[in-house]
Amino acid sequence: MIALRLLLTTLFAIAAVSAGIYLWDETFNAPWTRDAHVRATIVEVAPRISGDVVTVAVRNNQRVASGDLLFEIDDRDYVLALESAAAARDQADAQYQLQRQQSDRYDALKARGSQAVPDVEIEAADLRTQSARAALQAAEAAVKTAELNLERTSVRAPVAGWIANLSVDVGDIAAANEANLAIVDETSFRIDAFFLETALPRIAIGAPARIKLMAGPDTLAGRVVGISAGIAFGEDFSPTLLQAPEPSFRWVRLAQRVPIEIAFDSRSQTVPLVNGLTATVIVETAAPTLWQKTSAAIGRWWERTL
Repeated sequence: MIALRLLLTTLFAIAAVSAGIYLWDETFNAPWTRDAHVRATIVEVAPRISGDVVTVAVRNNQRVASGDLLFEIDDRDYVLALESAAAARDQADAQYQLQRQQSDRYDALKARGSQAVPDVEIEAADLRTQSARAALQAAEAAVKTAELNLERTSVRAPVAGWIANLSVDVGDIAAANEANLAIVDETSFRIDAFFLETALPRIAIGAPARIKLMAGPDTLAGRVVGISAGIAFGEDFSPTLLQAPEPSFRWVRLAQRVPIEIAFDSRSQTVPLVNGLTATVIVETAAPTLWQKTSAAIGRWWERTL
């Protein structure tokens, strides 16, 4: 009975020490952060032309494929603009043909040695032909522009994803280059995790990571794909688009937080990915942890005692 009690006590002690070592590694050795969020590329969709909206083909939060119709703008003005540009092109072409025929006739006379037309008139005819050719090229460009504007009356999805913030309806006046909706790119979901700068030596590109979303119970697999090369700080007064993580206490010297990009290797089957969700991230380190070292030492000791 005493031997059994000693054995159980020893096992409980080993289990407690092992649990303590494991928790120490998870807390202090493995880089981890609760300051992480799901991020996705948000594509703002704006028409390139202005006009009345006559059709809205999508609804908010709907999934669309790249190239799907989003909404249409009244195309009547742009049909007329194309017809006008085509007529101007035909007129410019006719003028060019007339000038070219006259220039060719003068050039033929000069080639036969005729003096019926002065050289200055021949040169002027050639210049008029060049001018007519340039006018025709400009008219053809105007036709292409009118065709492009007519095509732009149908606004289509540039990427596949989900409609967000739909703010356009039939009867609205769409303004050129003003966004009417956004699309969350379905291929761009990732994790932006902010790690203390003191953890950077233990984080490497390609290192595996564990991702725990606050919204669900699943632990997802990921990997480090990028470490930010710069962050903004208080003394940096240059105009910049860098992220600016703020320390919690300004009167204490705290380690800066550096954005680390984590790619998903697996997706949750219970929680849809949403831009802005909160997550906890643990990055696996290549160096052996205290738990691994202790386990290896115990294993070597056990082998020697056998």
